[in-house]
Amino acid sequence: DSKVVLAGVQTLSGTGACRVGGTFLAKFLPSGTKIFLPTPTWGNHVKIYKEAGLDVERYRYYSRETNGLDLQGMLEDLKAAPSNSVVLLHACAHNPTGCDPTHDEWKEVAKVCKDKKHIVFFDSAYQGFASGDAEKDAFALRYFVEQNLPVMLAQSFAKNFGLYGERCG
Repeated sequence: DSKVVLAGVQTLSGTGACRVGGTFLAKFLPSGTKIFLPTPTWGNHVKIYKEAGLDVERYRYYSRETNGLDLQGMLEDLKAAPSNSVVLLHACAHNPTGCDPTHDEWKEVAKVCKDKKHIVFFDSAYQGFASGDAEKDAFALRYFVEQNLPVMLAQSFAKNFGLYGERCG
């Protein structure tokens, strides 16, 4: 039997959620735990997670040769990562490429993460922008949860709720 634990923390948008989540992981996971980020990724991810105290590594994600997802490279790198690593995934509308896995490709990624006992950290800053449907864009997160993978989520509604100019601080 797996026990479901759910906790929430309000942060200042997705950047704050990434930082708080990264700090939590650095504090409560064994020293030297690595977080694997896609190549490329949002420019601030590397800085946020290094500053939070995590060892940052990269995995292949996008192929400039095909202008598409490098699924084989991604799967190879996630399989080669030490078990129990943290893997950052963009839930949808990958920043900066806009290239997302298909549902079947997400299932392959989930299987590798489950087999390797990785902790999955989703960054969801553009839900509803990839397909035009917020429900459809939640597929990856919901699928990983259904598969009983340990998941963390940095969720921002700044852009999709039109709140980008309303932040304080």
